[in-house]
Amino acid sequence: MFVVALSLLLAAQGPAPFSRTADWESYTSGVTTGGSFADINGDGHMDMVVANGNDISRQHVEVYYNDGAGNFPNSPQWQSADIDYHGHLAVGDVDQDGWPDVAVSVFLGPSGFGDLGRVKLYRNLGGALESSPSWESADRFYTFGCAFGDADGDGDLDLAVAVGEAYYGAPAKNRVYYNTAGSLETTPSWMASSADHAMDVMWGDLTGNGELDLAFVTAGRQNTVYYQSGGSLATTPGWSSTDNGNQNGNNGAIADVDGDGDMDLCVSDNNQLSGGQGLYKIYLQGPGGLATNPYWSDFQGYVSAVAFADTLLDGSPDLFGGAWWGGTFLYMNQAGAFPSSPDWDSQENSVVEALFLADLDSAGLVHEPAMSFVGNSVQQLFYLPHAPIHEIQQVAVDGVVMPQSSWSMDREAGWLSLAVAPQSLLEVDYTWSTSLDLGVTNWDSSVGNLVFLRDPLVEVSVTPPAASVFSAGDTISFQGHWQSTTARTETVTFAAAGFPAAGGMRVLSLVPGSLAPFGQQTLPFQITLPAQLPPPFLGTTTFTVASLVDGAPIDSSSFQVTLQ
Repeated sequence: MFVVALSLLLAAQGPAPFSRTADWESYTSGVTTGGSFADINGDGHMDMVVANGNDISRQHVEVYYNDGAGNFPNSPQWQSADIDYHGHLAVGDVDQDGWPDVAVSVFLGPSGFGDLGRVKLYRNLGGALESSPSWESADRFYTFGCAFGDADGDGDLDLAVAVGEAYYGAPAKNRVYYNTAGSLETTPSWMASSADHAMDVMWGDLTGNGELDLAFVTAGRQNTVYYQSGGSLATTPGWSSTDNGNQNGNNGAIADVDGDGDMDLCVSDNNQLSGGQGLYKIYLQGPGGLATNPYWSDFQGYVSAVAFADTLLDGSPDLFGGAWWGGTFLYMNQAGAFPSSPDWDSQENSVVEALFLADLDSAGLVHEPAMSFVGNSVQQLFYLPHAPIHEIQQVAVDGVVMPQSSWSMDREAGWLSLAVAPQSLLEVDYTWSTSLDLGVTNWDSSVGNLVFLRDPLVEVSVTPPAASVFSAGDTISFQGHWQSTTARTETVTFAAAGFPAAGGMRVLSLVPGSLAPFGQQTLPFQITLPAQLPPPFLGTTTFTVASLVDGAPIDSSSFQVTLQ
């Protein structure tokens, strides 16, 4: 009985909705580390922002603009005027003017190892990033990662920086630069009490108290979390992992992986340096707090990037992982349980450094005009039900629309932080997506940055007739095949149409229906031609089958015949 139930569970999951080959690749001489999707030019479409350099070569920060259909050019349309050994980047609206700004960690100074780096900020000046950073930290340190979060609960974004260089450098103290009236301080008001080699930093509510805590992924030590309470961030860790005291941490992500309403922590423990285990690891939140040992792990060696997104639309965030010289992997979440090996891996064997998701072609955008939350006059931090967020259009507190200057958000993590706690009601007008595409940065200069487009929610294929030439009175027989790629029931219209060479469209069939999770449907079509064909119908005719969701076509497949 158990074997039968398990087989049914696995069968219900379905295949991963991505091709193993990338749909787009950038030019190949970049050494890219940081990356994110963000609507830089304000046209409603997600652009690709990357930071090049790593510890290999001083290079630029770059932006590839989305053409609106999810396509990017081979080379970037914007480059920073300055060059550096760039690490990871963070995107957020620092000055709350509605335009996303970009902070970048500079891993090493101009002379490379032995020369301290810094962190810097490119402001978005109404649709384009400034060519040179207008803000940078006054203090110097090695830094590979940074993250925006509301450290003091005042509704704006502060900048946390992971500090350290584990190859040759001495440990240093992680820090936070606070935001005042849209400007970051140049020396940090918060520093950890002890020094570290931290490689990545994430904000998330890991205690469930409605405030953002600060998690660090470290090298040569344990992972740590600094808890926040009452708008005050502790300087000593309130949590440390215990499974590996000498790990080689590289990247981390926070999400509710088991659907219990509590945030869990995922890290990559690279085994390039001595002590690293080469594992992806998830630490689960429980009644006693965040567990200090992972409840799930998988070995992939030089593991690097991690990211969460619900690709199957079953309410459980799936785990994407990257590895150096190992490519990209996907572990599909089964109600909090992850498989012992990846469900999907990329064909490209690239040196992955960052993974990030967004709907690039607007194929699955869903508008939530009034997502509501109950206020209690205390809570100022709220997680939206769907992440990543595509866009927040409006925020209303107790019936009053709030100005942009009174709230901030993290698009990828899906949280919203308010300057004022709602007394009774928070309403958020926002857009999310059912069709998230995957971006990958890569610092092997023989391989470019990559984009994997998600398969359509309902894929379509057609079996054309055996013949390709037909005369008046003949019958054209073909079949349409529909396949769901989601773990939910899809309401779909099965459509077929003809497109004569002379122009126009002739709807042949519109059949409303639904598909069970990962379900299939095959429909036969028989089109009998008139006894006499008017001249406009002679020549090449294209027959198309399509899937329509909410009246919009999301996939189609066609064949051509000649009518004589």
